[in-house]
Formats: sequence, C-alpha cells, structure tokens
Amino acid sequence: MKRKLLLVVLAISAFLMIACSSSNTPAEQTADSTPANTTEAAQSSSESTAADTSADTTQDTAADTDAGWHSDYYNAEAMKDITLNMYGVTDTIIPVLEQFTADTGIKVENLTMQNGEILQRLINESTAGTPIADIWFTGGADTFISAAQQGLLHAYDAPEGAVLDDIMKDPDGYWYGTSLTLVNWVVNTALIDEYGLKMPETWDDLLQEGLKGEVSMSDPASSGTAYNTISAILQVRGEEEGWAYLDQLIGQVPYFTARGSDPANNVVAGEAIVGINASNGDRELEENNANIKLVYPKDGTGWWPQPVAIVEGTQNLDAAKVFIDWMLSKKGMQTLADVRYAAVARDDISIPDGIVDIKTIQLFPVDFQANAANRESILLEWQSHLPQ
Repeated sequence: MKRKLLLVVLAISAFLMIACSSSNTPAEQTADSTPANTTEAAQSSSESTAADTSADTTQDTAADTDAGWHSDYYNAEAMKDITLNMYGVTDTIIPVLEQFTADTGIKVENLTMQNGEILQRLINESTAGTPIADIWFTGGADTFISAAQQGLLHAYDAPEGAVLDDIMKDPDGYWYGTSLTLVNWVVNTALIDEYGLKMPETWDDLLQEGLKGEVSMSDPASSGTAYNTISAILQVRGEEEGWAYLDQLIGQVPYFTARGSDPANNVVAGEAIVGINASNGDRELEENNANIKLVYPKDGTGWWPQPVAIVEGTQNLDAAKVFIDWMLSKKGMQTLADVRYAAVARDDISIPDGIVDIKTIQLFPVDFQANAANRESILLEWQSHLPQ
C-alpha cells in the first residue's frame, strides 16, 4: 500500500511540475525537460521497489538459515496453516515435532502404530487412492524398504542427506536414517564374578560353557532386535559359518522371549547373566543398576536407523520436504539427540552426556535391502534349527 501511495504522489508531483513549466518556459524547453524528469522519477520508484523486494526476500531466506536449518521449499506465509499427518511407532518424538512447529509454523499430527500396521495402512490407502499420511517417521528400516519397493514412498533428493553415510540412507532418496538403534549386551557383573566367568567381549564369548542356559534372547519372529541380530551375523559370517554359530548360540538360550525388552529385564532381575538387547545408545541401565554393564561387542554389532520418509500421494509435498530438510539438518538432529537421548545418523553434532559415540563402536556392515528381502526365508530356516 505504501509503495502504491508513493507512485501516486510521484505522479501528481510530475504533473504539477509539467503544468508549472508550461506556463513559465518555452514549449521546446518543456518538451526536453518533462520526459527526463518523469523517467528519473519512474526509475527512482522502480529502484526503490526492487530494493524493498530484495530486502524482504533476503530476510525471509535468512530466517531459516540463521536458525540452523534451511529448505528451498519453505514459505512461512503459505505454510502457516498446514498440518502434516505423520505415522510412526512411538510418541517419544513428540517434543521433536513441537520444535519443528516452533521453527516453521507447520503443525504435525502423529498417529502411532506398529511397523506392520503402518505398512498395511499405507497399502490400503494407496489402493483406495486416498492417502492420509504425509510423512512416516520412526520404525524399522526393512519396513521402509518394503514400502519403497511397493511404490508407497516418494523419493526426495534432500540436500542435507549428502552429509549422511551411504549406509544411513536409501540410495534413491526414499528414506533417510535419523536416530539409531544399537544392539548391545546387558551383563550382570555380580553373576559373572560369582561364577568366575570371562566378561564377554566378542560374539564367541557368548558360547563359553558357563553361559549355557544363561543367555537371554528374544524371538526373531516377533522381535526386530533378534531378527536384525541373526541377519547381521549371517551377512558377516556367511551362510554356512553363520548358521553353525547360531546353532551354538541357540544352545545357550533356555527360551526365546516374545519382546525385545525382555532380555534386559531378565538380566536385571538376576534370571540371566547376559541379555541381547537394543537401545538408543544410552547407558541408563548401567546408571540405574549397580551390577549391570552394557557391552558393545568388539567384533561388531547389529544396528538399524530409525528412518524418515515422504508418503507417495501426499497433498502437502513441499511442506513434507521442509520436514525432511529440517529433520536432517544439524538443528533437527541435535534436537532429536537431546530429546530422545539417542545416538543419531549425523556425526557432526554434540553428543549428549551418557550417549555412546558411534565412532567408538564397531557396527556390522548391514545390507538392509537383504534384511527385508530375505526375512521370510531366514525365519523359516531359523525354525528348522530350533530344538524340536
């Protein structure tokens, strides 16, 4: 409005100057001076308008950059009323979503389900042609891979994805890893000392005679922790040697628990000496229990990223891209590390106190594509190795 008023004022001034000049100067002088004055005024107005526009654009662009994140798709005014629908497996990331909203103005509604339920829901929505979710955040990498293979995810070449190691992301941009789930062992040191056992440091140490019947492990058919563990062992050792090792490990386990959290609970309760466990990289079990030690095997351990992805068919594609850009940025990853108290996929952020530095542990070189593709055959073979 101010710019329009300026143009009107300039036009009136030019008109008055012309009228004044016509009454006091020769016609030929008026013809020479009037266009020049009008042109200069127009140029001045144009330059002023362009400068104002440039300043506004620069300010809008700098707003997100200065805040520790950036997205080429971000438009604060256009996105202030947008709400993204998100599927995930946990509510623990709600404070992360709240920070995203504070930074962008974009709201996020989180609906939690199990991995398999999310996948089936996306299949149903795609079949019906009525996609509800815009983004999917948290879950197992193998489920995201299956979704991508079925055309349920939207590929996005996120600029911040370039800082992630290749193993932390889908090569075609269908998903990106965020926080990490790491397999470790929960060890009851009091029982180790009581039975005079060697503190386990490698996977072969779990086979020592004194640990027979004292290793707690969940069922790979129902637990992602156990499935990722046996799949990683098979990938690293090969089929023949891998199954030979797993046969011996099975002999150390009295029964397979239904949930991935059960082995840690059994060890804390003194019902097992070693439990194969999954964590965010925190050391809370050690800190809260005097006789508990967390061990990351020296010869490697299983792990998987908690991915984030855009759902194919979203009606809020640009806003979904903004979410990915924010989540993968240093600001997003630092927020995630602090809120979830977890190890994350970026290695250039501050690690919260008590979180393991993933650069200090040996991670198995896991092929997540193979994990997803071979799941049914591995579980079928696993059943044939159990005591009948």
